[in-house]
Amino acid sequence: MIPFANVVFKDSVNALLIKEFTIAKNGYYSIVITKFFKKLVIEVSANKYQKEIYVIDSFVSTKNYLLNFLLVKDTIVQLQDVIVTAKVRPFQIKGDTVSYHVSAYRDGSERKIQDVIKKLPGIEVNEKTGEIKYKGKSVETVKLDGEDLFASNYTIGTKNINVDMVDQVQAIENYSDNPLLKGIESGDKVALNLTLKKKKADYSGSVDLGLGILGSKTAIDASANILGISKKYKSFATVSYNNIGINNTPFDYLSYNPNIEQLREADLLAKKYIPDTYFDTDIDPKRSNINNSFFCSYNAVFKISKNLNIKSNLYFLTDRLTSQQLNIATNNINGQEFTTSDSYSIVKKPKQIRGDLEAKYNVSKKTLLEYSVQYKRENINTSNDVLQNNSTPFNTELTTKDNYFKQTIIYTTKISQKKAFQFIAKHSFNNSPQQLSFLPAVFEPVTYLSNNQKSWYQKSNLLLQTNVLGSNAKGKYILTVGSNFKYIDFNSDLRGTNGNIITSVGGFRNNFNYVQKNMYVNGNYKFQLRRFRVTPTINLSFLHQRLSYNYSGIIRNTSNLLIEPGLSVAYKLNNYSALLISTGYRQKPFTEDYFVENPVYISNRISKANEVSLRIQQSKSMSLFYLMNNLYKQFQFNIGGIYSENKGNYFSNLLIQQNSTQSVYFFLPEYNKLLSLNFMIEKYVPFLQGTVRLKNEYSRQFYKNIINNSSLRNNTTESLNSALFFKTAFDGIINFENTFQHNYLQSKTEGGSQFSNQSVINNFQIIVRPTKRLFILLSTDYFITNISKAKHGYFFFDTDLTYQTKNKIYDFRFKARNITNNKILNQFEINDYSTNLFQTNLFQRHFILSVSRNF
Repeated sequence: MIPFANVVFKDSVNALLIKEFTIAKNGYYSIVITKFFKKLVIEVSANKYQKEIYVIDSFVSTKNYLLNFLLVKDTIVQLQDVIVTAKVRPFQIKGDTVSYHVSAYRDGSERKIQDVIKKLPGIEVNEKTGEIKYKGKSVETVKLDGEDLFASNYTIGTKNINVDMVDQVQAIENYSDNPLLKGIESGDKVALNLTLKKKKADYSGSVDLGLGILGSKTAIDASANILGISKKYKSFATVSYNNIGINNTPFDYLSYNPNIEQLREADLLAKKYIPDTYFDTDIDPKRSNINNSFFCSYNAVFKISKNLNIKSNLYFLTDRLTSQQLNIATNNINGQEFTTSDSYSIVKKPKQIRGDLEAKYNVSKKTLLEYSVQYKRENINTSNDVLQNNSTPFNTELTTKDNYFKQTIIYTTKISQKKAFQFIAKHSFNNSPQQLSFLPAVFEPVTYLSNNQKSWYQKSNLLLQTNVLGSNAKGKYILTVGSNFKYIDFNSDLRGTNGNIITSVGGFRNNFNYVQKNMYVNGNYKFQLRRFRVTPTINLSFLHQRLSYNYSGIIRNTSNLLIEPGLSVAYKLNNYSALLISTGYRQKPFTEDYFVENPVYISNRISKANEVSLRIQQSKSMSLFYLMNNLYKQFQFNIGGIYSENKGNYFSNLLIQQNSTQSVYFFLPEYNKLLSLNFMIEKYVPFLQGTVRLKNEYSRQFYKNIINNSSLRNNTTESLNSALFFKTAFDGIINFENTFQHNYLQSKTEGGSQFSNQSVINNFQIIVRPTKRLFILLSTDYFITNISKAKHGYFFFDTDLTYQTKNKIYDFRFKARNITNNKILNQFEINDYSTNLFQTNLFQRHFILSVSRNF
């Protein structure tokens, strides 16, 4: 007999509502039904017994019912454990931030965090400059656990922070570096944030030491990094030395590709009118960067008080770059063909000292005051032994000094929750004296034993600007009013053996002052109209230019009222894709390097001058893009194009002879035109368990020039660059990665000569992980510099073997580079009048055994 049982009354079997109930004690129960039931369902249940149900379809409330229930005990069934496994998603999306888990994108070949960043979907890394783009937008900065330690020079962090220190890479859209402007500022900026693995100690880092064989000398690759974190400060310090071609710095002295900071501050920097010798190859720069590099940097943020933060960045760099180069140009000009050649033996010694300081003081919760100062001192000495046309030897020495000082004050206050005011004052000063000596003389060698070409630029800028920023229900806006004052002083002269200034035929002296005053007002309003995001812009400016030549007494003055409208429209198709259209009209003056009137020798072969004009260049542009980025399906697709026209340009008038080239640039109110098309598709392929990406870039450029007293020539240059990438991510021991690149370039003159070249690069890697702690990488590069001359093909073979101890404290690594021992690289380049063969020497075969200690 059951002591207690529940008896409930419902109107259907699945009903949740109990209309009446009673309790059966010791097997007996009775109840008088008071509610109306068309169908009566009786459920009887007791603990450890199976439930019983009885249904009376046509219930009569006045009738007596006698119902007996027999409850059966529950039977216990032992179930086996069920384990459900699934791959953890390699990323997370929360608002404007995508967090990539570093471990999900590693294959064992990565040493620094940049090696992982370039594998993340939606992110691209320029291998030469280190610039990072997310969804096509240039990254403002790379933060370290939320702190902006590096500003524009974030490659110090991405090139040097060990991958084992980082837990996640976060991509942040609608980024604002000023916390008071969050939600007010127009959200076009993007940034990355590196979240670090949590450790008990307030510091972590690594020490690496590698030694090996590099020909007859010792190969060295040594570095140390330390990361310090506490409540009061956050810092990252790095020091490195190597002679195996690795560039751990944000600066490029091999090929002079400008870094992110130099691109952003180009208008503040004095021109180096005499360019240094460089050679930029299509293959990995480490193969030709024959260096002796020492670099150290200290970057820190100190929280002095609740309202005051101070950031400091210190850099020191010294290097010794050597290169053996050959340039053979086959010229076809006005029906005549001739060849010129120059063989170079170059030693370049750059040295840079730099310090940055930034202070941020929260005057109140709604007011922020920022002050930053930067000082840089750079010296570059380049000696060059040249054999011209296999007959005339020259020795040239170029000394370049660069002193740069900049300070900025930014005052920001929030007027209300959705409105802010800013005042910006920026001042910079830069001078860049240069001296290039020739032995024997390049000008009148019968009269002079040697020549000395001097060039000296001095440039100062003063900017004062106010911004009013706001947001409302319809959108966000910014209104800017400001003025910019620019002063430039340029001097150059050519001297003979005795130091006297040469003032004979052609005149080699330049001494001018250039003043540019610009007062401007511009507005930008971004608003949402259903699925459309519309951004109209307008810029009104009054520009005054004054150019005075001190020796001739000639003064030129111009004033212009410039109106520059623009419009961009984004149509959101869905959460993953959009259509972007933009158009704009711009007017701008030319840079000061076009105001150098008399010739300046910039090498033993080339002199450069200009026919000066203060005219304004007018530019029209239009772009159309379709963008799709679906991280959940691991699919990207972008296609679009840009068309631009520049009316009013400086065109080159070249006089090319066997031993010299005279270049004179002159202004014409004619057009340069450019059309570029871009296509990219990337998809995760399940059967490969990896990613496939195809990328194409096509451009067509129209321009004009004069060669050897010809008439004005119409020229066209076309280029097509294609890259196919695939990578597997099998759970097994072996994975593969391959990148195939095809480059095509054609240059032709209307009714005249035509030149073209095609090259192919293929990189193939086999990644082997027989155990969790052992990693083997076999890598091959195959480079054909000219498909029509297949003999110019190069095969490179490299290998890495890494073993990590069980406690992950030590890494042991063996590296072998250029095992096939390629000693030189030939590369072809073309223009509208010649084909050029460039040759440079490469790092010879070398082996390194290294050990890393992580702490």
